[in-house]
Amino acid sequence: VVLALAAFSAPALAQDAAPTPAPENWGTALAQDAQAFHDAIVDSHPGPVDVENPGFNPHLEAGLAEALERARTADSYEDWYFALQEYAASFNDGHLSLSGWAGMGHVWTAHWPGFLTGLRTGPDGERHEVVFSRDPAAPPEGAVLIGCDGRSAGDLAAEMIGRGAGRWSLPSRRAIFASTLFVDQHNPWVRRAEQCEFRVGAETRPYQLTWRELPDAVRDEGFAAARSPRFTAPIELRAWSGGQWIGLGGFNGDPASADGMALTALQSAVEARADEIREAPAVVFDLRGNGGGSSAWINALAATLWSEAEVKARSPEAEAVDWRTSEKNLATIEEYKVLMGSNPEVLAWLTAIADGLRAAREEGRPLWRQPDEEEATAAPPAGPSPMKARTWVLTDSGCASACLDAVDLLKALGATHVGQETSGDTAYMEIREEPLPGGRVVARIPMKVYRGRPRGDNETHVPVHEWRGALADTAGIEAWLAGLDAAAARR
Repeated sequence: VVLALAAFSAPALAQDAAPTPAPENWGTALAQDAQAFHDAIVDSHPGPVDVENPGFNPHLEAGLAEALERARTADSYEDWYFALQEYAASFNDGHLSLSGWAGMGHVWTAHWPGFLTGLRTGPDGERHEVVFSRDPAAPPEGAVLIGCDGRSAGDLAAEMIGRGAGRWSLPSRRAIFASTLFVDQHNPWVRRAEQCEFRVGAETRPYQLTWRELPDAVRDEGFAAARSPRFTAPIELRAWSGGQWIGLGGFNGDPASADGMALTALQSAVEARADEIREAPAVVFDLRGNGGGSSAWINALAATLWSEAEVKARSPEAEAVDWRTSEKNLATIEEYKVLMGSNPEVLAWLTAIADGLRAAREEGRPLWRQPDEEEATAAPPAGPSPMKARTWVLTDSGCASACLDAVDLLKALGATHVGQETSGDTAYMEIREEPLPGGRVVARIPMKVYRGRPRGDNETHVPVHEWRGALADTAGIEAWLAGLDAAAARR
């Protein structure tokens, strides 16, 4: 059983309807929340006791020291928010984060210099190019940023955006957030640009930036020009010109959620039409908009179409799984048993984990290794695969967590990856959520770590064929894929 269980923690996080008040002292709030985040990690994250990651604890302590130093001068919501966000992002782990930020009466405002840039790629690599302008004195559209105030364009983006976004080494993260490079949300811990150089045609021109208020409507228009918004594929089974199309825009682990009910219906539809799908010329697994959830959904769909034996034989597997044996992690698993007790297989899996964590705690062991209940990897079943169709897996740059697991599996089963380069994740998994004292923010803490996972930390999937159009252009994507599939059929 492979699950991502964070979706089930919502009931435990119910908060009073009354809004959280602003603290009397923002510095005190920052110090309290940074310390509480640190302590939750020490208590429940595998990292602090992971001998295979000796750099984790020094990083954890250095980040706390930085946040506490900033707390000495913090006096605003922005001081509090950006310091905490940078601490969380510094781990470069999409599963370790802060969320559920309380508004506390704060009204976000932003400034801009009259233009916005977008990240573009070409033979010379990435470039920050002006894609939207409302100031004749600003660099024109098409101008390419060289640098600002002695910082190269790449260094400027890493400082202004990357420190708060995290995982800046991933092209997907840079593509998602690059359009905010010249949006000033009053982060006090970075130095906004003042004097910049742009390449305009064959010339290099200096520009003194004039910052002014950025209205929401103008910001939204500019962002639309700067990047291709994400599109969430409907969860569905339908025909297309090349065969069958399986939409998988979400993997919410809760069967009672909207996605969960749609995925349950989809599984039934695939089971009923399995022979038709297998014999189609081509099958597309559309993961646009999928940011993760439970891997159980893709495992069940794949087993239906390829056979359970073939899926088990070809699935990329970690060598082992170690769980952190904290009291709060154990309590979380016990909560999941109540929430998911209607599924006998899942209940048995959770019971085994709870029993193992409990026994390890009694013995004083900080980690518990989950027994491998699967048989040793066997050769694929003899004879041809029941899946005759050419298979394609379509992703966008936000594909993470269980979505990455789906790409791992489908590629192992022979699918060709198309679309955009995915995001990446680390081997720390299975998130639980914990509101920090004061009710201002929620910590999301991984409870287990994979050992020997074939896909490395923050390793992405790069498509064989890249889609550079709008993600919402389903008709265009279908026509593009039809051409790719026709070429594949001729080989």
